[in-house]
Amino acid sequence: MSLFKKISSTDFEIALWRIEEELSFFEQKFHAQPDIKNENKRLQWYASRYLVNEMLGGNSTIEKDVNGKPVLKNSDARVSISHTQQFAAVMFSRNKAVGIDLENINPKVERIAHKFLREDEINAIDEEEKIGKLILYWSAKEALYKLHGKGEIEFTTQLLIEPFELKPNGELKAEIAGIEQPLKNLKLSYEFFEGHVLTYVAA
Repeated sequence: MSLFKKISSTDFEIALWRIEEELSFFEQKFHAQPDIKNENKRLQWYASRYLVNEMLGGNSTIEKDVNGKPVLKNSDARVSISHTQQFAAVMFSRNKAVGIDLENINPKVERIAHKFLREDEINAIDEEEKIGKLILYWSAKEALYKLHGKGEIEFTTQLLIEPFELKPNGELKAEIAGIEQPLKNLKLSYEFFEGHVLTYVAA
């Protein structure tokens, strides 16, 4: 496992690691055995938790709260996790809610676009930018979903992203609407790299 990128600010830290180890490397380091049959998914599970320990300098225990959101046991710090077959990503903050998402760029995203975008938003995307914009919309809304952390939210009508110009990296303006305390003027950061897109937000 090797550090691919680190992003630091006054409010949060992000680490992105390239997964290069075999499953056996991680299994001997953890007592916990996830109930995941797929070997690649098990590897990603271990790699992301190994990265949390590397970031925090100790043996941290990650649990799920009642909404399925990962939380650090015996800590008020916030953590968000994402992974693909190639990378693990972790976002950590002591004073902000956070959300991070990592996605492979896959043309299959077109099949599910209706689940996270309105029809007018889909129709407004230029054909030559379609896959890039769709995967960015999807990843950004996943990061917002994790930031909210309470489940039961409608991606098309409550996780809202302003129209944007597609770039290799940049910022998106967003809001989470229709909840008890709507979150407005959110800024998501994103960057494309090695067939992936990374998005993250703190609030």
